[in-house]
Amino acid sequence: MKLNKSLLTCAVITALGLNQSAFAAEESKQAINPIQSDVLVDYVGNVMIVSQTSQTGAIIGNEVSLFQEGDVNGISASLNGDGNETEVTQFGSSNIAITNSAGDANVQLVNQDGENNKLQIDSIGDSNVIEVTQSGVGYIGIGNKVISKVEGGSNEVTIVQNEGGHWLYNSNMEGSDNALVTTQSGRWNEIFLDNVVGDGNNIEIEQDGYWNTVKVADLQGSSNELSFEQDGDRNKITVAEVIGDENEISVDQEGERNQVESDIFMGAGNEVAIRQVNDNNTASFDVIGDGNELTMIQNGNDNKSYVGAIGSNNEFAVMQLGDLNETHVVNFNGSGNDVDISQAGDENVALVQASAEDNSLTTDSNDIDVRQAGDMNDVVVTMSTILDSNSNMLDITQDGDLNSLDILIEGSSHNIIIGQFGSDNLITGVDSDSMLIGGAGIELSINQTGEGNIVAGSVISASGTIEITQVGDWNTATIVQQ
Repeated sequence: MKLNKSLLTCAVITALGLNQSAFAAEESKQAINPIQSDVLVDYVGNVMIVSQTSQTGAIIGNEVSLFQEGDVNGISASLNGDGNETEVTQFGSSNIAITNSAGDANVQLVNQDGENNKLQIDSIGDSNVIEVTQSGVGYIGIGNKVISKVEGGSNEVTIVQNEGGHWLYNSNMEGSDNALVTTQSGRWNEIFLDNVVGDGNNIEIEQDGYWNTVKVADLQGSSNELSFEQDGDRNKITVAEVIGDENEISVDQEGERNQVESDIFMGAGNEVAIRQVNDNNTASFDVIGDGNELTMIQNGNDNKSYVGAIGSNNEFAVMQLGDLNETHVVNFNGSGNDVDISQAGDENVALVQASAEDNSLTTDSNDIDVRQAGDMNDVVVTMSTILDSNSNMLDITQDGDLNSLDILIEGSSHNIIIGQFGSDNLITGVDSDSMLIGGAGIELSINQTGEGNIVAGSVISASGTIEITQVGDWNTATIVQQ
């Protein structure tokens, strides 16, 4: 018997919700939301609807195996109670499956083999297992689609999407100690995690293809682990908001034009590790909290990294290999922070700037270490233009020719060590003004080795010492001490 299947498709639309459809339409490269477009077609195929209920606390519940072969078929399977198992298999294209589980220790297994298949899978309860496999070729039309929702604890969700383009939308993961493992391969993959709330959750995402994108809209909780691995071109990862403590985020990208962006990262004891290989990569994080660790490694050309940080006892480490790289540590406020920047190549820029916007925040007792190797590199350090910044340690080394250091520091008890090794290097102030270092108890040491080097500036200090060493020819040092 052939049935009109647009009603089954509408059930997917209703479960998804209008706001989620809008989100998908905004992020997808298609002109029409891939889910909404389904209702425009009058599907005719086979439909199976199964509902099972077992007793609460049952170790072994009901088992059902559903199989469909062909195109534009539909399956709806519901599990209620504990210990149930549902296995859904569809071979063909444009098939739809809706499965849901309410209870504990339930198992949902879904295998869709073909193009443009769709799955919505929901789980409410604890210790449930969800395993999804989709295979099929897709690209401009995206391909196979999964919408998932998990509420409860200690659940395991594994989603594997093979071959062409794929689309995954996790509308909600709420609970603790859950695991979501997703693997996508093909040429146009998209993953969206809209709402992750809970503690001790583990999310692993791996993509391999041409156009990959991942967006985490909201993560709230502590001791969560997020791991992203992308291998291909034009990748993008966005972590819109993270609120919690002791979370770990790991990103590994290889390819061209990769991006990592975070709006607000708020909490304590969080760890972020980013590795990008190849050209035109960008990594950006805004951090509010104490005891956080951010590590960025970029290898290639035209890479940029940005860190905005407010808090204490944080560690920021950036290593860039290549040319035309930029590292910005700005809106940098707090005490006991450790900033370590290392750049190798030509025409790189390292900017460390405190109190850029909010001059009511102090910046004291920080350790700033900048290393540049190459030519025509630039370091800019601005520490508190209105409020004094005190007891900071600055160690800056530039090895190469035509390098410049722009420095403006006010406060007291700073220990500043500057080394430039090469020719035609320059130490001045910000915006080509004279270098200005002000405050009591300043310890300043400048060492230039090479030819045609210049030091020009002023030191305003009631006490402290200044030591300038220049080795080579045609060097100039002009320091006004007040």
